Amino acid sequence: MPRPLASCLLTALALGCSSPDETAANADSPPDVRTFAWSAAAPCPVPRFEAMVAVVDGQVWVMGGFLSSALDVTNRIDIYDPSSDSWKLGPELPGAQTHAGVVTAGDDIVIAGGFVGNVLDRVTTAGVWRWNANDASFSAGPDLPSPRAGVAMALAGNQVHVAGGLAADGNTDSGDHVVWDLAGAAAWTSAPSLANARNHGGGAAAGGLFYVVAGRHGWDEIRGDDPALDAFDPASGSWQARAPMPLERSEIGAATLVMPDGRVLVIGGSVPGKLPSADVLVYEPTADTWSALPSLPEPRKGVAAARVGPKVIVTTGSPTSTDPSATTYVGCCL
Repeated sequence: MPRPLASCLLTALALGCSSPDETAANADSPPDVRTFAWSAAAPCPVPRFEAMVAVVDGQVWVMGGFLSSALDVTNRIDIYDPSSDSWKLGPELPGAQTHAGVVTAGDDIVIAGGFVGNVLDRVTTAGVWRWNANDASFSAGPDLPSPRAGVAMALAGNQVHVAGGLAADGNTDSGDHVVWDLAGAAAWTSAPSLANARNHGGGAAAGGLFYVVAGRHGWDEIRGDDPALDAFDPASGSWQARAPMPLERSEIGAATLVMPDGRVLVIGGSVPGKLPSADVLVYEPTADTWSALPSLPEPRKGVAAARVGPKVIVTTGSPTSTDPSATTYVGCCL
């Protein structure tokens, strides 16, 4: 039974959270909440927001993103090494600069869909690219069945799941759900659709399930955010609604990650009113509940977040809505 909201707020405030939307979690705090803390790290060489993110060999790849309030984009990839708190320049993106789905498979990266160029032009792509660590190069994978952007994407076993997002026109919500088996499939296959079609949400895989976390309906950044959490079971081929987030949010595609114990971590995002959030929220699949970790030092939407061992790296994003940031924070320790 979820605790009353007031009780949740008091507990979270006692643990150092700083605003209602950062603290309104509906479950007891995880056991590491009292020792987890954020510290500043080396800033990203290029300020940006809504970049994409991956982890390769313990290093965080920050890929593409918007460079300004005019939504100019970059093909640049910057790579952060937590062990030395340093950055280096990576290869250029071969396709979409924003709103693509990304998963890491071993030391390879799979990038699917997204917007090419300024998002105001609504140029979506069906392109799929795979970074091969052995060859140190990108190669084309099988295209998505149709162009998509702002999808939820995750790797469950050998299967890459892509669901939701914006359809080919870049404006209409899609519930399409497709799967690519990395064990050798030459094409994507259709899977049961996501009934609550939405975009700009997060994707995660834990305990054999594929999760679509929150998101937005259309481009309504004021009232269109949705707190829904849906889980797909590949074994049964069915979707199930799970406990929604404490507060609806979007722009968390690169800020949804899985913790070592299978909990799902969601950092920041855009909340109703087109406001950035400092939330650090945790979903416990077994209990089907949400809780809170200490909030970010400042609100951030469109961040790039990744887990490297027991640490969480959060970099770039916007502390306002469209102003790019280079700031990097390291959360320790999970």
